[in-house]
Amino acid sequence: MNVNDFMAKHGITDADLDRMAAPYEDGSFEPEPDGKVFSGSHLDAVGTRRVTVVYDAKDTQRVAMIARSKGVKPSSVYRDALDYYLAAQA
Repeated sequence: MNVNDFMAKHGITDADLDRMAAPYEDGSFEPEPDGKVFSGSHLDAVGTRRVTVVYDAKDTQRVAMIARSKGVKPSSVYRDALDYYLAAQA
């Protein structure tokens, strides 16, 4: 989903974005007393990070077959394999 689709889905206009960004841009932004403000990638804030890994085509086909047989996405199989590997290293 691109930003325009997201804005349309949530009924946000450019004027809304300008209004929401103004306090931050003019230096008057005050965070909630108990709220957290994160800098950097939103992925850092939620504790995940996207990585790119290149595998042989035949291996990715096997992963796709395993995922289909388990009713999960291939990314779940890759995550499980990485979890297994990391646990063995501990």
